[in-house]
Parts: sequence; C-alpha cells; structure tokens
Amino acid sequence: MRIALFTDSFCPQINGVSNTLKELSHYLTRNGHPHLFFAPDYEMPGKEDTGYPAIRFRGAAPRIYPDCRLAFPSLPRIMERLEAFKPDVVHIVTELGIGLAGLRAARALNLPVVMSYHTSFDKYLKYYRLQYLSRPLWAYMRWFHSFALLNLAPSRSTLSDLGRAGMQDLALWPRGIDLKRFNPERASLDVREALGGTGKTMFLYVGRIAVEKGLDNLADSIDKVNAVHGQDILWVFTGEGPYLPELIERRIPNAVFTGSREGEELAAIYASADAFIFPSGTETFGNVVLEAMASGLPVICTNSGGVTDFTEDGRNALVTPFGDSNAMAEAAIRLLDPRLRAELGSGALETARARSWDSVFHNLLSQYQWAANPAWYTEPRITG
Repeated sequence: MRIALFTDSFCPQINGVSNTLKELSHYLTRNGHPHLFFAPDYEMPGKEDTGYPAIRFRGAAPRIYPDCRLAFPSLPRIMERLEAFKPDVVHIVTELGIGLAGLRAARALNLPVVMSYHTSFDKYLKYYRLQYLSRPLWAYMRWFHSFALLNLAPSRSTLSDLGRAGMQDLALWPRGIDLKRFNPERASLDVREALGGTGKTMFLYVGRIAVEKGLDNLADSIDKVNAVHGQDILWVFTGEGPYLPELIERRIPNAVFTGSREGEELAAIYASADAFIFPSGTETFGNVVLEAMASGLPVICTNSGGVTDFTEDGRNALVTPFGDSNAMAEAAIRLLDPRLRAELGSGALETARARSWDSVFHNLLSQYQWAANPAWYTEPRITG
C-alpha cells in the first residue's frame, strides 16, 4: 500500500504522536509499504534529516506551546505532491494546519481518508482558563472527523469519550512498545550516580512539563512524602515544557530536572529508576507509562484517561484517584518497600511484553486496506 500521512507533530519534536509515527514509519519500511509524511519544519538543522520520508512546511511557534509548529501550506502545493505520490489512502493524524490542508486536498482528489485522535484538547482547556471554548472545539472536531471513513482512537477510554461527544465511525488503534530499546537491562549504576540516586529510592516522571499533566498535584504529593522520607528519595523529572519554571520555583530539595532525553539515554534513565510516577488524567493513551513498564518499573498513576486501558491496581501499578495528592503520596510511601516494587515491576513487565508494535501496526494496515477497498473487507473496526 501507499500511505500519505498529514501531521502537525513529527520529529524532532518529542511526544507520543511523533514517537508513534516514527515506529509506524519503521514498520512500513520493513514491510515494503511506500509512505510519505507531510509535517512541520522545526528549523533545527541536522535534527530533521532523520531518514524519514517527509515533506516539510515552515510555520510559527504558538506562545502556549513554543516547541510546536503551526504551518498552513497552500492547497495547490499539497495537491501537486499528493498527485505525484499517488497514495492508496490518506491518514490525517492531527486536526490543525497541516491536517486541515491534507483533508482539503484528499477531498479534492477523492482519496479515502482515515483519521486518528491523539490529544484531549478539551481536557486541557480548564488548565488554561479556556473552558468557554469547549463547545466550539467539539463542534469543529465533529465536523473535521466526519469526513473520515474511520476515526482511530488509542484507547478504549478515549474511544468512549469520542462516542459520547458524538463522533462517528470509531475504531481502536492502540499503542505498542519497543522492547529492544526499553528493558531492564538498560539499567546503569553510572546513570544513577550521575543523577544523585545512589542509596536512595528514585522516582521518575517522563513527559511534557505542563500543568495539564497534573504536575501541580504531584508537587503537592512530593511535599507530603518529603516531610517524612525526604532524605531517602530522589525525584527525577525528564522533559521540558511551560510549567518547568514554576515547578523549579517550588524548590523541591531532592528533585533533579534532566531536560528532554531520547533514545538510549532515555532508556537508561527509565531502567535506572526504581519507580515511575505519572499524575496525568488527560492522556489519550500514555506511551511513557508503557515505556516505564517495559523497563521493569512499578507505576503510580491515576484512574483517569487512556492509562486505564493497561494499568491494574495491585498487579502492575498503584492506581490513585485523579487529583488526590494524599493518595498519590501514600502510594509513593508504599513503594519504598522493595518487595512491593519487585512484585508490581514484574507485573508491569508482563503487561509491556504483551504489546508489540508489529501486531499493532498489522491491525492498522488492515484498517488502511479496508479504507482503500471497503468492498473487500467486512470488519474494519479492529479492537485488538
């Protein structure tokens, strides 16, 4: 098959969307499926020439999310490139500038369209005092996604949210994990020592440093834990984002901020920690939680969002009520017990090992094939 993908988020930007698309590109290449990304130009020489087949468009960095790029390419240019590539199906990954341009071009050329939903923008609004935009946002989302033969969601939780919001033609596209990259064997005493974790229980957070990730609640939990066990714990934050200055201003005495990390370095940080703590309730899936599980880490998370698809309290995680800083603090204190960490870490590893990228993308390819040739297939709504 020939697949054209339109996305407002791609490498070198680091997030769940771009990471998933990189894994998809590897799968499509290995299996002989030509594909082409239409993506932003981040104007980072040397970092965008990654070998992925992509056409880049310059854009602007929004103030609320400066590591993003919003581009609005011209319709004639998009159509010219699409006609030259001759895709069997168009996959629109995001709903903003490039995604909208891709939709217009695909409709003009009468190409079959599959879309995916990745970001719970509506849940973010309250964190930026923009709740009044919720109704027009959902109106736009329903209109945008109405043109897709299939609308793919990464988790059953998100699938339910979209169904309640009135979105149609829904199907599941879950996420997998690269077990060669993320695994317990990546643990490094040198990494642990460099972070200051020698002789301490090291709790790790990985992700965007933003208020919608629940980090204000996590900071409150840390204060409660530190009041009793501060000398025994190290809190490591890996990532960047607009809430970072405020989090640093909290002056957590036993916290380390590494900035963004990726590749082998990120895998080593995961495996060198003792536990993973993730306070977000706004995830459509929660890739970083699965990466932590593949690294053998027990997880503290909330009972909200896409992480509920694969976290189970007492088996691979300690699941706390969303927004409850006391419960999260109590969970962290419980994980000071190495026996409980080992038990939950074993369950986490078992969970991760059951989720290979190849099986995930095999199902996605079947969904593409149905969209391109609906008369050939009777069941596109794959839920594996």
